[in-house]
Amino acid sequence: MTDDTFQDFDDDAQAPAHLKGMITAEIDIVRDIMQVVQMFLGETMVTGVVLLQELEKNKKDEDK
Repeated sequence: MTDDTFQDFDDDAQAPAHLKGMITAEIDIVRDIMQVVQMFLGETMVTGVVLLQELEKNKKDEDK
């Protein structure tokens, strides 16, 4: 059994224009979703970490 899997593909083949447009649109949608997630979760996580650091600092100061 030979490993000629990729010999069936044409080296000069190009994707149709509508397929390129569909892939670009999907990438844009994923990018937009990630920006929205970053806005809502990213800042919330930073705020939560700062709050926990302040609470830990206050707890250490009370223990002294």
